[in-house]
Order: sequence, then structure tokens, then C-alpha cells
Amino acid sequence: MAALLQRYWSDLQDESNRVRKETAAARKVLTELAVHVARLDGLLQEAVAPLETAGAKSLGRRLHVARKQVLEPLREMDITTRDPTGERYESVADVVDITGWRYGPEFTAEVVAETVEPIVYDRGAVVRLGQVIMGAPSSAGTENDS
Repeated sequence: MAALLQRYWSDLQDESNRVRKETAAARKVLTELAVHVARLDGLLQEAVAPLETAGAKSLGRRLHVARKQVLEPLREMDITTRDPTGERYESVADVVDITGWRYGPEFTAEVVAETVEPIVYDRGAVVRLGQVIMGAPSSAGTENDS
């Protein structure tokens, strides 16, 4: 009986490990999918006004519905994204990688000028850093360049 129980326990542990690995792999794929969905979401939001102007308001509404349908399963799995565009450097320093800088008078402080990829959260924890281009006042660029 003890040998049977040992075998059962071993099989149960093996199955548990397999499920854990598959779940981790699936969540990794969902994280990648969330990045692409966020990009698509941004493009859809940019397209709404031009579509309405061009007389394709119905298409704009259908795209909005499709957008919500794609985002809902990710939200149900508690995988979310955040676009930090416009946020100050101090508030995002730990959750982004800076891919470049822009300098100009339109920036009064160091802020996220553009989000290349959003920050991805899984159950509230950052699982993928955002990729951003920072903006800074023109004077910061000349100081850094010298």
C-alpha cells in the first residue's frame, strides 16, 4: 500500500510540475500578446476620428467593439498594460527602459514623450518593462551633449 501511495504521490507531483510549467508558458505568451494588443489599441484610437470624418462611423464602432473583445480576456486573466506617455521620469524610472531622448521647448521636465511598448502587469506585478522615448527641455540636451 505504501508503494502505491508513493507512486500516486510521485505522479501527482509530476502532473503538478507539468501544469505549472504550461501555465507559466501560457502567461508569457499572454504578456507578449498584451504588448501587441496595446499597440493595436493605440492605432485603433488614432483611426477613429479619421474614419468618422471619412464617413465610416460604422467601421469605427465595429473596431471599438472588437478592441473591447480582445482586451476583455486579458483583463479576465489579470494581465493589463499601462501607457506612461506624459508621465514624469521619477514616476516611471523603475518600470521602463529608455530607448532614446528628445529635446525641445515643449518639454518643461523629463517626461515620457512616446511609448514604444507599454508596461505589462500580471496580477499587479510588472512582468515586462515599458520601452519609452523620454523628452526633456532643450537645455538638458545641450548639457548632456557637452
